[in-house]
Amino acid sequence: MFEKRLKEIQKRKLEIRGLLESGDTAVKLDELETELRNLDSEVKDIERRKAIADGINAGNIDANPIVQPVIPQQRNFGEMEKDTLLATPEYRSAYLKRLQGKDLNEVEQRALTTSVGSAGAAVPTTTMNMIIDKLRQTSALFDKINVSYMPGNLSLVISNAKNAASWKTEGADGTPADDTVVTVNLAGYELIKLVEISAAADAMAIDAFETYIAGEIGRQLSIAIENAIVNGSGSGEPTGILGGITWDTTNSTTWVNGGAVGYDNFMDALALLPTMYHNNAVFVMNRKMLFGGVRKIKDDTKQPIFTYNAQDKAAMTILGYPIILDDYVPDDTIVLGDMNYYYMNFSKSPEIDSDRSAGFRSGKITYRGLAVADGKPALDEAFVKINEAVA
Repeated sequence: MFEKRLKEIQKRKLEIRGLLESGDTAVKLDELETELRNLDSEVKDIERRKAIADGINAGNIDANPIVQPVIPQQRNFGEMEKDTLLATPEYRSAYLKRLQGKDLNEVEQRALTTSVGSAGAAVPTTTMNMIIDKLRQTSALFDKINVSYMPGNLSLVISNAKNAASWKTEGADGTPADDTVVTVNLAGYELIKLVEISAAADAMAIDAFETYIAGEIGRQLSIAIENAIVNGSGSGEPTGILGGITWDTTNSTTWVNGGAVGYDNFMDALALLPTMYHNNAVFVMNRKMLFGGVRKIKDDTKQPIFTYNAQDKAAMTILGYPIILDDYVPDDTIVLGDMNYYYMNFSKSPEIDSDRSAGFRSGKITYRGLAVADGKPALDEAFVKINEAVA
């Protein structure tokens, strides 16, 4: 019986290892960590029972031994790296209970305060993953752009790599390539969202509270980020694609004022976009433009250029290029480009805090989501604009 159960436990551990190594963001790390601890505890219990049973068979041990209590080993949070601390279930529990205004036990108190200098009130790993997942799910463009999480101002040197390498005669000096190199400087602008909910949040279970508050904060932040990627002015907010690129005849085409976008506009746009950007290129437009304009366009054989699959909206394409629907793109504009060449850096990752004083009379609690970020397009040539000509 002992051997059979030990084999079952070993098999389950291998399954858990496979889940962890898969990189699946839907995997619940806390539950797997708890399960592993329980399995380890069960293995120790089985080994102890087996040893006692073997001792009885050999006549070397009392059949009713005095069992000494097992004293759990305390974690030394002070010696943990920041990332390790933020991933512990004790820190997660302490952080979320603090937001709810609940009392912390001794272990949670140590987890939250022992490494104040390195972690402070940083968002736990699982909660942060939920916020970022919500950003990706809610924002049409966030999952397509180049995102980093580097503290402080960030300076990036970006090359178009058209002449990344060159052939030369053996022994001869190499000739410097005529690359287009730009420096993208990303500072930091504060992005704040306040969410008011009733004091009933205090009574929510930790898992339910985490899912709710991370989802709400992530969803609201994504709306502001999405708009900034497209329309940001660069003053007090990130620089958007439409305002941050110099548009001229090399990277834009227009249709007649008062008219409608046509087949030739898309051909011209695809011709303007350099070949190296086509593999990841997408068309970005709002829903009105797609269904009110593009869907009506047919080629010379009377076949629509827009492929629509009602069962799989993610499979929508124009001439084989994916379509991203974004409500923040103006009605008279379509963008074609490689969104990897839009860079955004979070110099301060999203954090959550609470304030109970603001809702003293109403009994509501205000939760604040705060992030510090900046973004801008790196290379003008990686984007093409199709728009209605100005009258």
